[in-house]
Amino acid sequence: MEKWKKRSIDLMTSLVFGSRGDPTVVSYYPQKTKISMPEESFFKRSTPERQGISSKRIYNMLCELEAERRANMHNLMILCDGEVISECSSDGYDVNLWHISHSMSKTVCGMVIGTIVDEGKLHVDEKIIDIFPEIQYKDKRFSQITVEHLLSMTSGVDFAEPGSVTEKNWTEAFFTSMVRFVPGTKFAYNSMNTYILARIAERTTGKSFDELVSERIFKPLGITNYFWEMGPEGTEKGGWGLYLSAESWAKIGYMVLCDGNFYGRRVLSKNWVCMSSTVKAIAPEFNGNFNYAYQMWIARNNEEILFNGMLGQNVWICPKNRLVVVMQSGNNELFQASYALEIIRKYLGCSIQDRLDRKDYKILQEKESIFFEYRKWARPKEKNRGILCWLGIRPRYSFDTDWNNLLGNYVFASNNVGILPLIVRAMQNSLNSEIEEMTISREGDDLHLNVVESGENIRIRVGLYGYESGILNIRGEQYIVRALGEVEKTRGGENIYKIELVFPETASTRRLVIKQQSKGIINVQFSEIPNNRIVEGLLSRYSETSSAIGFAVDLLERRLGDGVVAATIDKKFNPVLVGANREYPEWNKIIDKENKRISEESKRVRLIRALVDRFFKENTEGDQGEEVQKIKKKKGSFFFQINNKNE
Repeated sequence: MEKWKKRSIDLMTSLVFGSRGDPTVVSYYPQKTKISMPEESFFKRSTPERQGISSKRIYNMLCELEAERRANMHNLMILCDGEVISECSSDGYDVNLWHISHSMSKTVCGMVIGTIVDEGKLHVDEKIIDIFPEIQYKDKRFSQITVEHLLSMTSGVDFAEPGSVTEKNWTEAFFTSMVRFVPGTKFAYNSMNTYILARIAERTTGKSFDELVSERIFKPLGITNYFWEMGPEGTEKGGWGLYLSAESWAKIGYMVLCDGNFYGRRVLSKNWVCMSSTVKAIAPEFNGNFNYAYQMWIARNNEEILFNGMLGQNVWICPKNRLVVVMQSGNNELFQASYALEIIRKYLGCSIQDRLDRKDYKILQEKESIFFEYRKWARPKEKNRGILCWLGIRPRYSFDTDWNNLLGNYVFASNNVGILPLIVRAMQNSLNSEIEEMTISREGDDLHLNVVESGENIRIRVGLYGYESGILNIRGEQYIVRALGEVEKTRGGENIYKIELVFPETASTRRLVIKQQSKGIINVQFSEIPNNRIVEGLLSRYSETSSAIGFAVDLLERRLGDGVVAATIDKKFNPVLVGANREYPEWNKIIDKENKRISEESKRVRLIRALVDRFFKENTEGDQGEEVQKIKKKKGSFFFQINNKNE
């Protein structure tokens, strides 16, 4: 087994079963080092009726999106003929702040390649070993791989996404990897293909990738508010790591709708838009209702274009209806097999012949203003009303005294929980974290959450009447954070304290439920959206490319019982920490007891890790595809459960 693959499996098992970040991961370095600035709107705002679409159609679509529990929308923007006919955001989010794009980044990287091809400095049939002649390769099939194979995800190269957090030299690891099939004969989605395209762009032009994307794509579109995370070799990641606002993505989508032209300025040649939106590879059914072209997806009916990123990031283009729809979300989705996208296609991908009524627009506006309102997890406190408030004698935003019972400084036992969601930490190669202390304090009428994490102080102002916005600085990275607190009363009169942390630049939300266990002791239940369903999906996906993973999981299920893997993953994403108030006389005994409990639990974890490590030492990759399929069909197995359970 290749070194990077073994490290990737170590990382996956550490993420799921370990108590600390894995030591085989490459050294941490800050990647998200900037925060978004608010953008000015560019597109003209209009009404659906002006474009021949009923506001009632859009209204009904928004209602169905809200009702679909598997859809967790952050920002939605609908553009028709270059005019915004509808836009809305869930509370805490904003269409004019940048948001992580994940694999939608690939589409922009493909566009940069298109400008170089149009210049004649690069050809899609050029062999990549000719572009990187100094790099040695092991598999003879590398000599067949062309730029087009990278663009169309048909290279067959084995070095994939997990290697991005296990290797420092991505280019060398790519070329020294194995090739799984004859290039050009099959579709195999791999973000490292796109990273090599970014390296090719630099190699063929002599400019940095950031210079190229700025000069050739963003500047002509008037996009200045963006950020692209960099890989360890000093090149932007290419296939992921790009932060753009919904409005900026609408510009890119509209430019493609107009065959590469943006308000009279040529950004891409019409020929490249045609080439890059023509199907080059047939994708498996589990990827959704789209095939693949050049770094973008094409509907199987060839009538729609899609830029897609994991966790629900989409730009959907419907040329026949002159529509561009931008969706930024936090869904448990790896590809474009998306419940939210199917609702969009249902309402806007059909033939639209609506009866128009201007009265409908007012109803739509009201709906947009409270988009996802009833889906709120934490609800703001109602403002004080009355003549005394109007006269300024009584404050409208007084402190919620129910929080007084929780105020104090709490200490925690050893853990691997961070204030950032686990998915974000994993993507940022920042798994080593530990919440040591948490102080809940009142300053005037304001509530504050102060966390000491691995020696760093994190201070967050928590809103009671609405989200309070601040900047989270952690390990050299910066995130906008918006926090809201609520005291929920149980039927028995018990207080349940809820704090929601929205990170509007990411796809993830962090939630804390705090309960008073007894005097001086609290339980803090952490959860996040998206959640453990993503890791379950990744394990299922990697078992397709690494039969050993399928066998390893089956081994654990047989040794430790059905459901042990899913239960362990669930606990990893939804940990409970016990905190002891420093003013409580025996707080140190509480923490000692908790440390012993954690130590006992970790014995089971160490057994799991030992079983996995032993398995991979004794087994090598072979032609075990049929055996893996048997495991997936075995009733009660982990893969059977995740492939057959409803969300």
